[in-house]
Amino acid sequence: MADPAPAQNRTRTALMVMSLCLNVGLIALILVGIGRVGSGFIAQPGIMAPAQIARALPPPQQEKIRDIVAAHRDAMRERRQAARRARLEAFRVFSAPDYSPGDFTRALDGVRMADAAQEEEAVALQQDVVNILTPEERKMIAERIKARRERSGWRRLMRTGL
Repeated sequence: MADPAPAQNRTRTALMVMSLCLNVGLIALILVGIGRVGSGFIAQPGIMAPAQIARALPPPQQEKIRDIVAAHRDAMRERRQAARRARLEAFRVFSAPDYSPGDFTRALDGVRMADAAQEEEAVALQQDVVNILTPEERKMIAERIKARRERSGWRRLMRTGL
């Protein structure tokens, strides 16, 4: 009688080769996807972030923006740390053996207040940066943002309805 082991070995080998080919194909697709996304793969600051605004300005104006960012840096760090502590407290309440919905609600209110304080500081920073711009600089930055949005491949794709 013939031994079934060689047929099983051939099947197993064929499956392993197919799996390897599929994995190589998936890796290639992932790399193509990353290549298409480009720098957008890693989160970038928003188009109105101080660093993005400063990029379009001459060096003296860039220095003014850096000074404004430096003036807000400590407050932003404190607000960010307070938000992190509030989230940790909410998790502590959530995971406590004596969980109480009221305590959890109060902890989430703390998260909400910490987030609001952080957002207020970010808005104050944004306002201070924009307020030092001349009307010509604001116009130039607005045009750059509009042009950048128009170049977006995703927006073109959505407009054409493909």
